[in-house]
This record gives sequence, C-alpha cells and structure tokens, in this order.
Amino acid sequence: MKTDFQNIEAFMDKRLEKRPSGYDMFLREMASTFLRAFDEDARVVWVSCYAFPMELLWAFDVVPFDFEIACNSLHAANSGTGSSIMVEAEKEGYSRDICSFYRLVLGAQFQDILPGGDLFLTSSYYCNGKAKTNEIIAGSREKESVLFDVPNEISASSIKYVASQLKEIAAMLEALTGEKLDPERLKEAIRCSNRARASYLEVNELMKTKPCPWDGHKACILGITGSLFWGSPIRNEINRLLIQEMKERISDGRAFPEDYRVLWFPWTPVQPTGIFEALASHKVSVPTVEKARVFWSEIDENNPFEGLALKALQNPFVGRAEKRVEALIGLAEEYNVDGAIHFSTPACYHETGSTRIIGDALKGRGIPFLDLDGDMTDERNFSPDQAMAKLSSFLEILEKRETN
Repeated sequence: MKTDFQNIEAFMDKRLEKRPSGYDMFLREMASTFLRAFDEDARVVWVSCYAFPMELLWAFDVVPFDFEIACNSLHAANSGTGSSIMVEAEKEGYSRDICSFYRLVLGAQFQDILPGGDLFLTSSYYCNGKAKTNEIIAGSREKESVLFDVPNEISASSIKYVASQLKEIAAMLEALTGEKLDPERLKEAIRCSNRARASYLEVNELMKTKPCPWDGHKACILGITGSLFWGSPIRNEINRLLIQEMKERISDGRAFPEDYRVLWFPWTPVQPTGIFEALASHKVSVPTVEKARVFWSEIDENNPFEGLALKALQNPFVGRAEKRVEALIGLAEEYNVDGAIHFSTPACYHETGSTRIIGDALKGRGIPFLDLDGDMTDERNFSPDQAMAKLSSFLEILEKRETN
C-alpha cells in the first residue's frame, strides 16, 4: 500500500509540474496524506471521512486515514484485480456476500499492508459494514472502536446529543496528542471549510452549463474522497483550480459533446467497467451525482460543536428515505437531466433499500430510470456484457424520447 501511494504522489507531482489541475492536486494530496499515516511518529486517526465532520480532526496534529478509500485506491482495486486481495479475507471465513469494500480492507489487513492507528472512529450512517470492519481491525490491534452515532431526526435535542459526542471525541484527541483543543484553531478549520463550501457551490453551479464542463465520474470521487479535506485550506485550493479549468473549457468551447444528461447516484464503481466511456461515446454527460453536492448549511464558527453536529445531521443518508427522494428529485430538476442511473451494489443494503421509491419518484416526474447492477470493486461480481446490454436499452429510451 505504501508503495502504491508513493507511486501516485510521484506521478501526480510530474503532472502538476506540467499543468495545474484541481483533480490532480486532490489525488496528490490524498496520496500524501495517506503516506503520512505510515510515519512512525504520526498520530493516526482512522475515520470515515465522508461520514464524519473532518473539521474537528484538522484542528489537531493528527493524520486522518480512511481505510475504505485507501484500499480502493490500490492499483489492484483500480485495475480490476481487487479479488486478489479479497481472497485473503475469504480464506479466513468472510463470505463473498459481504460488501467487496470490506473484504478488500480485511484482505489488506491479513496481508499486513495497512498502516498503524491510534484512534479508530466510524459513523452510524451509510453502512453497518464499515462500522463492523472498523471494530474488527481495532480489536485485532487491541484498540477501541468509537462509533459516532447520528440519530434520524434534526432537533434541538439531537444537535445537543451529537455535539456532546464530538466533545468526547475532542477529549480523546487531546489525550492522543497531549495538547488541549485550541478554540481558535477549530474556528480556523471551520472558516477553511466554509470557504471551500462556497467555492464548491460554484463548482456545482458551473456543472449546470450545457455542455457540462467536467466529468461526473471524477466529481463523484472528489465528492466522497475529497471529504478528507473539509477543514484543510487545500480543499478550497482544489475547488478554485477546478473552477478556473471549467470556466476555461466553457469559454474555449472545449467541453465534451453533449446530447443527453443523466443524474448518477449514489457512487461510482472503483473497478474499470467501461460504463462512463460508453456514456461519453453516446454524448451523454453526467453533470451531477448525489455525492458531489453541498447538502449542509454554513457552519457556525462561534458554536463549532453544534455547527458540526448539524452538518452531520443534514447528511441525506441520515433519516428517512424520503429525504433522499426529495434531494434527488431536486437535483434532477435543477440540472435538467434526461434520465437517471442508479449503480446498485447488492451488498449495500442500507442504500439499495431506497432504490424502489427513488426510481418510482423519478419515473413519476417523467424521468427514465435505470437500476444498473454491479459491484464496486469485485470483478467476479460484475458482468460487463449484462451491464452494457442494460445501458444500451436505456440509451435507446433517451433517443426515442428525443425524437418523440
């Protein structure tokens, strides 16, 4: 793993020397951050970066490490041979019914390629599997697994409850680093986050341009993995570079050709599938994805714990499924899409349980909907022929709607 991240860092350094790029800067900073987790003197906090208010971690001298994202950045996962690592977990009795993300992580653990960890945080929303995997790995290292619990409803009492947990986690970070939380440093992390939120809103707005000036696949990856940098100044730098690139593409007429646009949700596969290449070849753009949007309010720096608690509670994957339905319908209308594609990973029970009502709601608005079965990382559970057959039928529907 360390070698893979060294290779990514070196490759992105060369690309950035030739041409500044927001996405390349993001990949370079991700690799650099994860590499620091291997330093002997680093205080490493394992965390679900897309499901935790990262601003709190950036207020301390710790290195955030997301095992799910790190393992899915491995060459094997990206090249379509992720199962070569997963089999190590399967040999230990972990079923192939378990999400491939977590078999990948456990396989990496059994191969002893993961960095150390001093504090193991995970969150109650998105996936029970990640919380359990975090618990297994923490236990194997004789560490405590801390669950950040976020209830389903937003209220004064739920904000107070979540804020109290963040204060307890801050106390754990103080014990880990030997330093008291500096209130001004936390405020500055929140200011950084709010600045990046504002520039990210501009990125979201530019994606509405026809033809779309950026790649929805990359936007999704940035939306999830880029959560690592909420609270760091680097996130705003990444966003500003992206804005500059998109504006240049728009003014120069260099955006990708576009006949149709689709909403993609919830996340994009890690392994190569050919899906996005097929969409591009049919002049179908992906101007918006569920995980590439601002869903939270500006954070109150004067009430930091309550502000961060509210950010967690506002996540569309917290609470009733209708919350996601409303958000996705809003995105479909805001970006004027011609259709919607759901990438369905069978093992992701929490997410796929909402698919039917989301699909029905989109169809009710006259938006063609494709539920595309696949797997995020395990190439053994993905059929390219089946996926392309479904995708072809969906594209025919878009074309018929255009001619009618």
